[in-house]
Amino acid sequence: MRLLDAFLIAYSDSSFTNPHQVVRPDEPEESSGNFTHMGAKYWGFETARHKATSLTDNDEFSFNDDAYHWIHIGLKNRAAVLRISISTKWFTGNQVPEVAIELVDDQGRTEVIARTPLAPDKEHTFDIEPTIASECLVRCYHEGGIARVNLLGVNQTSEADQINLLEQATISHVSNEHYGKPRDAVMGNREVDYMLGWESARTGFGECALFHLDKAQTVTEIIVDTYLHRLNPPLSCHIFGINLPDENKLEEIWRQRPCWKIEFVDGLQVVPADFQSYMQKKLYRKEPTDDPSRFTIMLHNQHSDVWKPLVSFGRLRADTWHRFRDIEHPDPVTHILYSHYPNGGIHGLKVYGAGTDS
Repeated sequence: MRLLDAFLIAYSDSSFTNPHQVVRPDEPEESSGNFTHMGAKYWGFETARHKATSLTDNDEFSFNDDAYHWIHIGLKNRAAVLRISISTKWFTGNQVPEVAIELVDDQGRTEVIARTPLAPDKEHTFDIEPTIASECLVRCYHEGGIARVNLLGVNQTSEADQINLLEQATISHVSNEHYGKPRDAVMGNREVDYMLGWESARTGFGECALFHLDKAQTVTEIIVDTYLHRLNPPLSCHIFGINLPDENKLEEIWRQRPCWKIEFVDGLQVVPADFQSYMQKKLYRKEPTDDPSRFTIMLHNQHSDVWKPLVSFGRLRADTWHRFRDIEHPDPVTHILYSHYPNGGIHGLKVYGAGTDS
């Protein structure tokens, strides 16, 4: 039995701390006397207060004892988990009061620890029946802090040797590189404790980059990682592929790429030739419609026979490892168009393909 390599996929809230510390093997640091703009400094995961209690419209309080925050952990290798340890070290009155834990694999979910109390400032060890898992979900009733969650067991399979197809790709047609470049996202591997990657200016309305693969590849999985982009992630990503052996035809096909369409409340639809300029200059206010200030924005793929959807619409969250495995187009592609809306930053971008294991 060994300590299993883990990373944080997502979490409900960690307003006071850097939650990525919660899965590290490091001994939680004492921070007595250290303060940030959020108050006393703690190691690990700590949520905002009042998850179970809320105000009603009648100046009363509603209470829900089943309310919880959560921590979603990924294992770098699929493993048989035998033990889970939870530390509330240094959380002496603000620890999570109770937890329940599920282990997750492709075959389903298994609750391995029913709702159980945690003591303040203490190491807790739970031995469980061997359970195959690639992910772990910790439900935290109701709120508070956890310094560390470690999983121990035996590795079954490894994904560490997968090759990111974008590492060897060339990049063109980049819409905005204000705070970073798409190449920074390709190389993003969570090796720093601050925002790093490809981030555009706030003035963008749909950012994009085109990746030229070194050969045609069948895409099997795409990772979009908004690691530590807590207040500035994009809202969505949209990923398409083309199979174009002849680069000389690229500019013509580029003009046929998916674009943005708007629909006003009275039904008027407009497909601007230059959507960024249209939005930045507020040209929508000149449209012949009763209310030009409100409209719906949607992706418009008029040439779907050329631009094949891989992930046509992927919702993005702050500071989250997004794994897209339901790839919509099964055939090989030579170019990948990545775009996100409306603007913001991503730390990591990875594309895996069939037969890319080393």
